Amino acid sequence: MPRRFALALVALLLLLLGALLAGRRLRGPAPAAPLVPTLRPTAAIPPTPIPARRVSLYFESPNDDQLHPEARDVPAALDDVAFLRSVAGAVMDGPRRPELVKPFPEGWSLRGAYLLREGIAVVDLSPPPLAAPKEPGTPAGPRWSAGSHEEDTAIQALAVTLAKNLPAVTRIVLLVAGDAAETLGGHADLTHPIAPDLRRAADEPPAEAPVASPTPASTAERT
Repeated sequence: MPRRFALALVALLLLLLGALLAGRRLRGPAPAAPLVPTLRPTAAIPPTPIPARRVSLYFESPNDDQLHPEARDVPAALDDVAFLRSVAGAVMDGPRRPELVKPFPEGWSLRGAYLLREGIAVVDLSPPPLAAPKEPGTPAGPRWSAGSHEEDTAIQALAVTLAKNLPAVTRIVLLVAGDAAETLGGHADLTHPIAPDLRRAADEPPAEAPVASPTPASTAERT
């Protein structure tokens, strides 16, 4: 009897083992653990520096009538026309050195610039809106309220700067809002090309401009 019991117990264990193995086959292999990607730090790519070109911009000093050079970096241009626009736009923005005078009153900006044959550069200026009249029925306020000296100096700041940085430029023609203009403020004659007065350019090395632009209150400016 004990022997039969032992054989029966062994047989039962074998049946249980076979059932366990069969169940595993039916369920299939155990699912593999999900793969976790390895996190790697992304290399920081520094921004590509914008190529620049060193120029000399000419602005008047309140201490004399000469135009003094200020060294400035402007974006490098693919052709002379793009370079002309960069230089003319920098003159319109005004100096960064507080001891120099901004040539154009606030509100004036560069609208466009072009190169013609025979060394003529066309500079198209964008004026500020006309000031509202003080009283009904009276003319609108002027766009340029400075005197004849300031008007001539603004024109020569553009002409001298362009001639110094683009030797091919010998004269400039000024437009206002895309149209031919007789004058800016009633003093200078714009009906013919204007030659740069290179005698007004100070014979001195260009001084470095501050990295950051000064506040408008710190920039010398004629009223």
